[in-house]
Amino acid sequence: MKTSAHTEVSEKLNTYMNTLADQGYFNGAVLVAEENRTLMSKGFGMANFEHDVRNTSTTKFRLGAITKSFTAIAIIQLQDQGLLNDNDPISLYIPDYPNGNIITIHHLLTNSSGIPDYSSFPLYWEKTMRLYSTTEQTIESFKDKPLQFTPGDGCNYTSSPFILLSYIIEKVSGISYQKYITNSILSPLNMRNTGVDDGRTLLKHSASGYSIYKGIIPTEYVDISLHAGAGGMYSTVEDLYLWDKALSRDGILSQQKWEQLFGSNTSPFGSCGWVVTEQFINNKTRKRVWHNGTMNGFYSEFNRYIDENITIIVLSNVNLTPVDVICERLAKIVMGEEVVPPNPVVRISIASDELRKYAGIYNTGEETNSKDSVEEAQLREALDKLTSIDNPKFAVGLFYEIFYEYGIDPTKTVVVTYEDDAIYLFMQKNKGAWFKYEIVPVSKQDNSLTCITLHIEERVEFRIEPNGRLRLTHLDPHNHRTDALKRTV
Repeated sequence: MKTSAHTEVSEKLNTYMNTLADQGYFNGAVLVAEENRTLMSKGFGMANFEHDVRNTSTTKFRLGAITKSFTAIAIIQLQDQGLLNDNDPISLYIPDYPNGNIITIHHLLTNSSGIPDYSSFPLYWEKTMRLYSTTEQTIESFKDKPLQFTPGDGCNYTSSPFILLSYIIEKVSGISYQKYITNSILSPLNMRNTGVDDGRTLLKHSASGYSIYKGIIPTEYVDISLHAGAGGMYSTVEDLYLWDKALSRDGILSQQKWEQLFGSNTSPFGSCGWVVTEQFINNKTRKRVWHNGTMNGFYSEFNRYIDENITIIVLSNVNLTPVDVICERLAKIVMGEEVVPPNPVVRISIASDELRKYAGIYNTGEETNSKDSVEEAQLREALDKLTSIDNPKFAVGLFYEIFYEYGIDPTKTVVVTYEDDAIYLFMQKNKGAWFKYEIVPVSKQDNSLTCITLHIEERVEFRIEPNGRLRLTHLDPHNHRTDALKRTV
């Protein structure tokens, strides 16, 4: 590609990302490269809202499950040194592990072990994630849980196997996981701004993690020691580009290993820390090697289009950010497909009494009729209680208590609250978690109101049906549509 063409693409990338950032839809850092030329490497928005510190291309972000690609390469290195084999049963390294004689290292690497995910257990969010845990203690939390299937007979995305791999790396190498990754991968690749986070070392130029409850709020605390080789690393977009180069055809992997990792499609759950699949962009099917990662307050995605030699890395420190959508749109721009940035949000004025009418409890299941099992007075009581929850730390727990008290199914429900002369959407999103964020009116007709949400690029429309019922239609960044009817009599 000629320099002028690269410049034009860079301008389009900057226009798109600047628009997202200006509208409050993105806080984080982005790197886009093609044919070993960096088209964009830039930070956007805030690394720390409390102190007005901005993100840059060298800001450190927690990576979540992108850590797994480093853990997998560590295992491959140890195998190349003859210190282990991926066909070994894990009982060779963890003698007392249940079913360790039929679970292999290969099963751990490929999400085919049947071991359940420790982060899905009861009390994880309320207690477990907040406590310091050694690798051995984390293993103890899931080792006696029943397998979800016979190893090798299925696949399921889970992080527990990568905790076991972390332990095996320590057992075989004789040093900590942190030291092994630093000495054998990061230092040789000059990845100076990448490491295994212990949560107790001062990391300069690191982003704080945030969530959303009405506005931007600090995320819930997690003791990162719990996650080790499953999600415990941090990095920058520029360092991850060094990692991308190391994993190219002429990088640190032998040709045979490279083909094993990236030569053919994986299951949807991935293998060795990567998912190999296809994506249709600009009228052509593209081979895509990718993985995302979440950690409290952080959401990241790493995309590699290996046939086109295109790399797209998006790291965000606001956990509701649709980094997968942003990555895909950036890829479309690089590959010549038209991407239109979102229009500026121009709020229109709606009288308070009118705006209050949209608040309510909406049912996403089968249409309810006027003989709804929950009376209108009860719905009003439930809505008043939901609106009065000010502390986001307890919002979800109280939310469920209120719904169970009034016999309302939370799996088929969207809530709209009226607070401080504004309306807020309260609904399930990432991994079933509940978020509340403001709905901004931008257009009104006789029987409809169109709104744009703050902090995330979504669209909500309220429409009065012929029978007088109020319908809510929600369109998320993935173009997934949710329809719901207001439950009134």
